[in-house]
Amino acid sequence: MIQALLLTMMLTIQSKGAAPETAALVRVCAHTDDAGDVPARDARRESLKDLRAALNNKKKDLVLVKTEDEADVLVEVVDRTTTIPKMVFGPVVPSSQPSRGTGGASPVRAVHLRVTLTYHGDPVIFTNKAALIESAGGWRSAADDIAKQVDKWIVDHRAEILAKRNGP
Repeated sequence: MIQALLLTMMLTIQSKGAAPETAALVRVCAHTDDAGDVPARDARRESLKDLRAALNNKKKDLVLVKTEDEADVLVEVVDRTTTIPKMVFGPVVPSSQPSRGTGGASPVRAVHLRVTLTYHGDPVIFTNKAALIESAGGWRSAADDIAKQVDKWIVDHRAEILAKRNGP
């Protein structure tokens, strides 16, 4: 009986001790809208998964939370698009599906991921800076690029965010 009581007390102390570590981190809820056609929605969900994984690596500055009510900052995957660049430098992994009008070869597509960060109703739009090639892991790289931008924004605004969270 005494051992169970001691174990409970130790777990309570450890859980309370963990709170200050995350208290200095900005809480981020990453999500996407469920609207739109199925392929577009599934594509956004895939990028959301990549973005969450990339943000999860930024443990020094932020912590991911599940609900918007818990969050200081909301990050929404708004959309994914591709373009066909006029010129491509470097090695390109060809697509397996040929395209019309290209002599059987598929055009190379550059990926563009758009994310909106919202803090107290003020939206900031982020897009990946490099036009990465879709067939060479471009979506994951685009999510990594945006996670770096979001992390930088959070670091630049951390003092304000934590001050507003903790109140006067």
